[in-house]
Amino acid sequence: MRSTLISVFALLLSYAILCLGHGLTNTLLGVRATLLGFPDWVTGLMMSSYFIGFLAGARISSRLISTVGQIRVFAAFASLASAIALLHVLLLEPITWILLRFIYGMCLASLYVVIEGWLNALSTRENRGKILAVYMTINFMSLSLGQFFFLLANPSSFELFAIAGILLSIALVPLSLSKSKQPEASDAEHFGFSRLFALSPLATIGCVSTGLTMGSFWGLSAVYFTRIGLPPNEVALTLSITFFGGFLFQWPIGHLSDRHDRRFTIAGVLGFSAMVCLGFYFIIGDRIDHLTPSFLVLNFFFGGFIYTLYSLFIALANDFLKPQQAVKASGSLIGFHAIGAIFGPLLASLLMSFIGSRGLFFFIGTINTMTFGLAVYQLIKGRAIPEKTHEAFISLPKTTAIVIDLDPRIHGEESAETATLD
Repeated sequence: MRSTLISVFALLLSYAILCLGHGLTNTLLGVRATLLGFPDWVTGLMMSSYFIGFLAGARISSRLISTVGQIRVFAAFASLASAIALLHVLLLEPITWILLRFIYGMCLASLYVVIEGWLNALSTRENRGKILAVYMTINFMSLSLGQFFFLLANPSSFELFAIAGILLSIALVPLSLSKSKQPEASDAEHFGFSRLFALSPLATIGCVSTGLTMGSFWGLSAVYFTRIGLPPNEVALTLSITFFGGFLFQWPIGHLSDRHDRRFTIAGVLGFSAMVCLGFYFIIGDRIDHLTPSFLVLNFFFGGFIYTLYSLFIALANDFLKPQQAVKASGSLIGFHAIGAIFGPLLASLLMSFIGSRGLFFFIGTINTMTFGLAVYQLIKGRAIPEKTHEAFISLPKTTAIVIDLDPRIHGEESAETATLD
């Protein structure tokens, strides 16, 4: 037991350092791209390229792991990600950055596959829920803390890129020194879109919509906050507040969804998030002179609502599935989320080019309003959630399909029957 805890600690420490570097890198590139005068569509294409690379990396890494092993794959891609972070500041060309983001996405997906596969191998039915909870907490807290490196240097200089590269390199140290046995690679079969849509239209469309909205916010929020007049350190603080809001809202919103029809909670979260987007569009607009209480509150609630939606849609899908179907279905939902994240940044950036920086929140608000309409329709016309397959809300990170194996819901007893329509 002591050896297992030490091994888990090493893996989670690698993940924490990785998220610190990743959180810093993502915000830094958005701010630096704005300072360099890159058009919005270029920045959007950079983030779309990242998610294309992420999808490719998740597939490629599984094959590499079976050939050379977990440690070598992690060390190779951590080193490559570190080099990519440094190359951004040496090669200041839009096309080069788009290519580098694709390679970086491949690297991050591969690193997640190794960490999550290893955690799955070390977890048991009794502790996997706790491990997942710690994993999710580290995700939010490390991404949030990574923003505070902006207090150390100016993003127009080399220092922050060097810090990001150092963090990504150091991330390989704890896992490389882990004493645990390397797990076997796994590759889950996935459901097709039509089959998932038949099981739960709202969960399927919802995962695509969260990909559209979160992909655009993750890739363009730093651009928006810089364009409206915030200095880099205040951009970092603002994004840190959104991560913190997402962290704090996970349990109360999840608890509410367990006590009532989950679609009611989803509709409420979508409705409130759309209202927050209206606040950004009309109250903040395209210019702000300094951080105001209303601006900080908007960011806190935006993060609180937007970062809970993905896990709510996964939970809703699980309500209509047999336990043995959950891995395949959830893996497909993660894929649909990633597809949405590919197109979201590009579409939002084009809208920003036409109507100004506030177009980011117009795009997010519009997508959430449309999904809200579907949620209300399903709440009124859809089939009731079966009690036999209804499971508790579990907060999940938006990483790779392998993390689904940590979800304790899939290891329960098989239900006698499952619903076919939402």
